[in-house]
Amino acid sequence: MIGELGKRLRNSIRSFASKGRVNEKELSELVRELQRVLISSDVNVKLVSELSKRIKKRSLNDKPLPGLTVKEHVLRVVYDELVALVGYGVEIPLKNDIKLAVLGLFGSGKTTTSAKLGYWLKKKGVKPILVSLDKDRPAAYDQLKQLGEKMGLIAEREVTTSPFIVDTAGRDALSDEMLKEASKIINKLKPDHVFLVIPAEMGHEAGKQALALKKLITSVIITRMDGSAKGGGALAACANAGVPIAFIGIGERVEDLELFDPKRYTSRLLGWGDIKGLLEKAEEVKTEVGMLDFNNLNMVSFYKQMEALTKMGPFEKVLQMVGLTDLDKKTTGDMKSKLKNYKSIIDSMTLPERLDPDIINSSRIERIAKGSGTSSQSVRSLLKEFNMMKKMVKRMSKGKFKGMKGMKGMKGMKGMKGMNLKALKGMKF
Repeated sequence: MIGELGKRLRNSIRSFASKGRVNEKELSELVRELQRVLISSDVNVKLVSELSKRIKKRSLNDKPLPGLTVKEHVLRVVYDELVALVGYGVEIPLKNDIKLAVLGLFGSGKTTTSAKLGYWLKKKGVKPILVSLDKDRPAAYDQLKQLGEKMGLIAEREVTTSPFIVDTAGRDALSDEMLKEASKIINKLKPDHVFLVIPAEMGHEAGKQALALKKLITSVIITRMDGSAKGGGALAACANAGVPIAFIGIGERVEDLELFDPKRYTSRLLGWGDIKGLLEKAEEVKTEVGMLDFNNLNMVSFYKQMEALTKMGPFEKVLQMVGLTDLDKKTTGDMKSKLKNYKSIIDSMTLPERLDPDIINSSRIERIAKGSGTSSQSVRSLLKEFNMMKKMVKRMSKGKFKGMKGMKGMKGMKGMKGMNLKALKGMKF
C-alpha cells in the first residue's frame, strides 16, 4: 500500500510543489488529483468529497503559520487532513499479566496475527502464552504452535495463566453465532484488548465489519497492507466507523506487525520518512548487538553497525523510513550487494588494520582487494565512507550535526527543492 498509493500521492505533491505561484486553480488541480488517487485506493467517495472540501476551505481561509509560504501552508493542510482520514491509533499499555483476544473471519490472517502479536510483546519484555480456542479448525492449534516455537513461545489449547493471547474461532461471515461466541469468551476472560483482524483487500467494506463488532472490540488490526491497493480504503473506513487501528501488518515475517501511528504512517506515504520509527528499530537492534563505541570508531565497530543495519528488516523498508521511497529494486539491490562486499573487505583486513584504518596504504589496499575477491576501487570506496561516518560522528558529538543536511538530491525528495519542510510545525516525523 505504501508503494503504489504513496508513489501516486508523492507525484501529486511534487507536481503541486514544482509550480511557481500558487492560486485557486493550482489548488483545485491538486485536490482533483488527490481525489483520483484516494478513490483508486478504495476510499469511500463520500469521505473523499468531504476531505476535498476541508482541504480547499482550510487552504483558502486558514491563516498560514509563521514562516510558511502559501504553498507550504497548503501542504501542511493536506498532511493534516490525510492524517485524520487514515484514522487514529490506540495506546497499548504493557503489563506482565496482559490479556489479549483476537477475532476475525476465515482468511483474515487471524492466527498468524496472533503469533505476530506474541512476537511484538516478547520484544517489549512480556512473554505471553498463545492460546488456540478455534475448535472448528483442527489445524489452527498446530499452526499457532509451529509459529510459537520459532519465537520461543508456548502454545496451549486452553487458557491456563496470563499473560496470554487468545486466537478465537473464525467464521465465513459475520453472524449472530459468531457474536454470541465472541461475547461469551470476552465475558469469561475479560481481556485488556480485543482486536478485530481485517485484511486490507476488504477496502472500504472493512468499515462494516468494524461497525458490526464495535461494542465487542477495542481496536482493529489491518493485515496484508503490503499486498493490497485498497489499504487506504480499509484504514479510512475503520476511522469513519469510529474504531481505532492498533496495528497494521506489513509483511509475512513475524516481525512485520507495526503499531499504527497515523502521523508517522502519513509521513512515510508522502516520502517524508519515519525517523521516529527508524530510531525505535535502531534501539531494538542496539539492545541485541550491544552498545557501539561511537567515540572510538574503527572498522570493527563499523562492521557491527552494518550487521545492525541488516537486522533492522528488509533494506527497502529501512530506506522508506528515511524518506527514500522511490528507489527502484536495482538500486536497493545494489545497496545490499555493496554492504555484502564491505563485510567481505573488512573480513580480509588484519586486526591492526581494522582497529586503525589510517595505516591502510596502496599496497595494503591491493592485498585486501585480492583477499576479499573485490576490487581496489571497492576497498577505497569503503575507506571513504568510513571516514565520512567518522567525521559525522565527530560533528554529532559536538552538537553540530544538522539532521537534514546532505539529503539534497535524494530521489524521494525530488520536486520538493526549496520547500521549508522544517517550518511545518505539527508534522512530527
